Amino acid sequence: MQVRCLYEDASDALQEAITHWPINDVDDLPQQDNGNDCGVFVMKFMEAVLSTKIVAWKELKNWCEEMPTFRAEITANIFRAFSNVIESNDN
Repeated sequence: MQVRCLYEDASDALQEAITHWPINDVDDLPQQDNGNDCGVFVMKFMEAVLSTKIVAWKELKNWCEEMPTFRAEITANIFRAFSNVIESNDN
């Protein structure tokens, strides 16, 4: 169901047909347990997938418990990036 929705949403946005993209089913992915943390989950998934390290998904099962830490890290990174932009504009 979710993949079909992605196909429909992306059909007008991309020049290539994403229906030809491979879909990998991964066991033991951390699961969101509420309706609030979807954005943080997406960011953490992308961080893990884009990492050059092999992702040990079984070791990441406690993401829900780590949400306050993840939010703090994301906030700190945003403030650091914003500070760097302001600092570079001042020079």
